[in-house]
Amino acid sequence: METSEFTPSAVVSLDALLHNLGLIRSHIPPDVGVMAVIKDCAYGNGASIIASVLEKEGNVNFFVVANADEAFALRNASISGEILVLGKASQEQLRLGAQKRITFTCNDPHDLERWTHYDIPVNFHVNIDTGMRRLGFTAEECSILIRTLETNPHLQCCGCFTHMACADEPGTTTVDRQYNAFEETVSILEGAGMNLRYIHASNSAALLRFPVRSCTHVRPGIVLYGSNPDPAQSFGIELRTVVSLKAHVVSLREVAEGTPVSYGGNYVTKERTWIATIEIGYAQGVPRYLGNCGEVLIRGKRYRIAGNVTMDYIMVDAGPCPVINLCDEAVVIGSQGNESITPDDVARFGNTIGYEVLCNIGASVKKTWVLRGKCIGTQQASIF
Repeated sequence: METSEFTPSAVVSLDALLHNLGLIRSHIPPDVGVMAVIKDCAYGNGASIIASVLEKEGNVNFFVVANADEAFALRNASISGEILVLGKASQEQLRLGAQKRITFTCNDPHDLERWTHYDIPVNFHVNIDTGMRRLGFTAEECSILIRTLETNPHLQCCGCFTHMACADEPGTTTVDRQYNAFEETVSILEGAGMNLRYIHASNSAALLRFPVRSCTHVRPGIVLYGSNPDPAQSFGIELRTVVSLKAHVVSLREVAEGTPVSYGGNYVTKERTWIATIEIGYAQGVPRYLGNCGEVLIRGKRYRIAGNVTMDYIMVDAGPCPVINLCDEAVVIGSQGNESITPDDVARFGNTIGYEVLCNIGASVKKTWVLRGKCIGTQQASIF
């Protein structure tokens, strides 16, 4: 085996992505559209290729990103659908966005006031704060929006949205309260003559657990990629994991009983055994909290990580009579044989969420995208 073949790799299943999209559509009314959230490199899965497949294979024609540079990258990748930028944008980004048919977000009156001084047409959605307390106009501030649009025809508000803060909490009453506040605000804006073609409120947790109310679109993110909004709960949906993370066994050595393993020596062998070293660590996306508790799959069997996760390696105790061989594939996330490890499984060990696990898969991991069993794209690991 060539040395390059040992490089840790991630495989993104676009079939799983389309499967999850189908499940999302089964949870919403047929006349409600899907705005696919592909911000932050599609949660680490590759925004351009994810958008391309969703557009061509999944009939998705609206994408949501975090910043203007992400939007421009999508246009450069020939994505033709609508693109909404959630974050703030500079004057030059607004100018380029007008040329590239990018929709921006007005997150507060300061954005609005700044835009009035630019001789730039800005097509935007207004963010309404109904309880998240992060960004957005309050209901009282919407009067400022209405007055400003009356005297600034280069500013065009074509959409309105809010974000559900606690939709993943069992039994929450916050979603109904936020929907009520949102509907009241939308009514005020439409009553003032605004043509709101796009109205959206439901994130992944909200669309799975609550009826879609008074909206033209839903805004799924994490469920597209096969994880639940909260890994500790069931959301009644059989998602498929989109990404798998793999590496190889690069060392196998016998050690005596009482041998400490890895930094800090907090794993000590209980008998004469074999330690298998796998070339993947926290630099490639294996969280450090998996030390002494997380698992990997080798030859379809689960092995617990022995000792602390290091930057580029993890170790497992293969036992006194190992069935592991050098060059065997080790699966950190994904399936092997009849066993599987999901991003949610990994997240539960660290009391975190699948979002973080997915986003932390490092640039030093080679990525491959697969559709209907065929590789349709690769990205080599970054070494600089």
